[in-house]
Amino acid sequence: MDNEKYVRFLGNCPSNVNRDAKYSVKIGRGEGVVGLFYRSIEGELWYPSNGDHPDLVEMVNKVKTSFSGSPGGAFYVNEYRQVLVPVSGEEKDYYLAGEYDQPLEFEFEGKILSGNAKDLDGKPIHPGDVWVGPHPGIPYVLKAGGKDIRYKYWVRPNVEKEVRLSEYVGKEEAEKVALEIARLKGAAGGRFFVNEFCQMFTPITGDRGLNYIYLGKITDLKYWFPKPHIK
Repeated sequence: MDNEKYVRFLGNCPSNVNRDAKYSVKIGRGEGVVGLFYRSIEGELWYPSNGDHPDLVEMVNKVKTSFSGSPGGAFYVNEYRQVLVPVSGEEKDYYLAGEYDQPLEFEFEGKILSGNAKDLDGKPIHPGDVWVGPHPGIPYVLKAGGKDIRYKYWVRPNVEKEVRLSEYVGKEEAEKVALEIARLKGAAGGRFFVNEFCQMFTPITGDRGLNYIYLGKITDLKYWFPKPHIK
């Protein structure tokens, strides 16, 4: 079978995320584009797309067709630029499609949607500002007290494993990273996201529903969770 050449991704993967927290490949007129669902802070729903990434589209479609027989569908890109593709309709079943280092940006009605910490006019934003960029990202959890960060993944059916940052960089370094996030997110902890630009943002509840705040950038991945090495 074709899907035997792909391996299951054993690392941090999204699960039960909102519709706007994922990228997708959309098929139209025989060609694929990268699409995005975006909810603006004004409450509008935008559907931008970008046709400048055929290699990424092909990468995702190969995995999708190998498992389901048809192209198109959701995918994610983590902070190591690994392309993660959910298959078989199971959010906890992910396969690695490859790596993709080209930046994903979307132009919509004269505005630029960029995950690289910029506002809609392309100007840099700063930690604590409202995050108006795309919402796709890999979820992590700041532990209560702001002293460590964790995620969980499915090792095999019915077996889940918790991974902590302190296990890799040590308690002191993990606490430094966590406290910087807690400074803006709060010591109560909770979920935040990291995208392919290593930018971090966290959801908050606003007047129009779910908004996001910018937390800053992971400037050195050697003080972060290690890159999953998949053969």
